[in-house]
Amino acid sequence: MTSVTLVTSPMDGSCGIGTYSKSLLEEVEDAVDVRTVILETDDTPPVSFFSYARTAIRAGRTDDDIIHVQHEYGLFGTKWYLLWLFYPLLFVLSRIHRTPVVVTVHEAWNSDRVSPPMARAKGLYIWLANKLIAGTATSVIFLSANCQEKFERSVSVSDAHCFTHGVGDTVEGVTEADAKAAFGFEPSDIVVTEPGYVRPSKGYETFLEIAERFPEYEFLVAGGSRGADAYFESITETAPANVTVTGHLAEDRFHLAFEATDVAVLPYDEVAQSGIFNWCAAYELPTVATRLPYFERLQSEYGCLLLFETVSDAEDRIREILAEHQARDRLIDGMQSFRQDNSFAKVGEKHVSLYRELT
Repeated sequence: MTSVTLVTSPMDGSCGIGTYSKSLLEEVEDAVDVRTVILETDDTPPVSFFSYARTAIRAGRTDDDIIHVQHEYGLFGTKWYLLWLFYPLLFVLSRIHRTPVVVTVHEAWNSDRVSPPMARAKGLYIWLANKLIAGTATSVIFLSANCQEKFERSVSVSDAHCFTHGVGDTVEGVTEADAKAAFGFEPSDIVVTEPGYVRPSKGYETFLEIAERFPEYEFLVAGGSRGADAYFESITETAPANVTVTGHLAEDRFHLAFEATDVAVLPYDEVAQSGIFNWCAAYELPTVATRLPYFERLQSEYGCLLLFETVSDAEDRIREILAEHQARDRLIDGMQSFRQDNSFAKVGEKHVSLYRELT
């Protein structure tokens, strides 16, 4: 049986990367022998230097057939400083032991992301980081075509694969009324939700602006941040009276949030792929999202969400979903097709095939 050392963030529900890894493990564990090595992302300097070095050394010296790293820039600290420690160590050790390295890129940055001052220097820094990631990897997995396009506008990849994020399984047995009650709502309340970890790129300020236009509805920020976070605190402090902010949710309450929701809103400023949208699809939850290339692709291919450009547009799309059964039914049909094509079972099969190809 092929064996894999999987490097990931903690799988305790505190990080989306770890949650993804947990779902992936459940799909491949019968076909692949997997050992996990955890990046202790809560460590701070100087402890983080030692913990990340230890993780890279442990992974690089593995006796397993494959090393698989789940990559997101934010896992490597402010200005990604730990990236320059982790990847060089992993590169050297994996080459010494002749172990193929797979890197899953959950988000992609390139020079388009930077702005003055020192835009050229920032662009060079991103290019060097991407070059290091691509140089360490034997194969790179991107979770969307948009993510791959962004990364490869910066650095070419010799062996690239596009596997979608995967749609997980829902938690059954909870009524909508009970789910709403769990967050303090009445069964008759209309609940509009933005689920997931709270960070600036997800446009929570826009979500609050939308909430101000619907004083008759309840709005739910279903998630929190990792530790103390000024952005999360600002969202909590400026939220209108009809907005409930949950903070970090345990896995069972995370699923309850989808059951409690009538419409999901994803007002993101940028997105390469979205595990949160996949959960919306799993729960067949009508969704409106910012008009961004990734969401436009989903809309074009599946007709599974409505798009908006302004707060006024978002208001119109939400009212359309709530007023028109046909609009909701079309979105649900599209989500069912998306879920069928992108199940975690199919994603797991693709991973197992890649692992076997590399051994």
